[in-house]
Amino acid sequence: MAPFVLMVIIGIPKVDPQKWLQTPTGEVEVFDDDSLAQKGWFPVANLAGIAFRPFINNLYWNFNGFDQGGHYSSVVTKKTLRNGMGASFFMVSSSYLLPILICTGATDIEQDEWKAGSFATAGTEIGGRWLGNWIVVSSGISLLAQFFSGMSADSMQIQGMADRGQLPSLFSRRSPHDTPTYALLLGLLVIMALLPLRFGLIVELSNFAFCLSVTVEFLAFAQLRIRKGDCTKLRKAFYAIMLVAPMLFNIAVVLLASYATYIYGACLTVFGVLLIIAKRIDSSCC
Repeated sequence: MAPFVLMVIIGIPKVDPQKWLQTPTGEVEVFDDDSLAQKGWFPVANLAGIAFRPFINNLYWNFNGFDQGGHYSSVVTKKTLRNGMGASFFMVSSSYLLPILICTGATDIEQDEWKAGSFATAGTEIGGRWLGNWIVVSSGISLLAQFFSGMSADSMQIQGMADRGQLPSLFSRRSPHDTPTYALLLGLLVIMALLPLRFGLIVELSNFAFCLSVTVEFLAFAQLRIRKGDCTKLRKAFYAIMLVAPMLFNIAVVLLASYATYIYGACLTVFGVLLIIAKRIDSSCC
């Protein structure tokens, strides 16, 4: 995050707020996105130059994953988990919003010129070539860190489900370093299966799977806190209202998905059912 912090500090005096309100002046060109080539229930909606399928999918993809913090709940205190979740929400939101505001307000990059690598171009324009190169290097390191943290969180979730008897006991086995070996291998196999796909489609597939998992989490929350909870009716009403917006967003992501993503979701569901069957066979043999 260091180069982005410097870019924000250096770019603040150069910001022209009027650039934030500019709209496309020429012919609107739909950018090259792999998900646009996939057909779905709804046509690709364009409004004011925005292609909503890639827009919503990228927005959702960049802000999902907060629920993975719960996977560490058994190894940290409640105070640490609460502070970590609050700080991560602030840091993630700020790390997206502030650089975008600075780059759009302090550079001469036109809307139709934005593409992969534009942050490095903006950093070069704002602070010089050294800042642009630093952004490229830090982005690569950040991608590796996100990969390792995501693999760690996912493997701990699989291990926890195996410990609770929801998955075959194989996934609860640990290495001499106390890491969930087979859970990590399962996650690696899933990633390798997705490697041939294009990035835009991977984002859509990831969002679709995340929508399914988060919907289950929301329903569990409603069951435990609203239906069976012992809190006041006012608090239950607040909980219900709190779930409306994210559930509507989940529905929007699912409805905008392509047919290929629906097929992927069906295969994912079948795979989950097979794991449950394997668990029952494992339990009957023990």
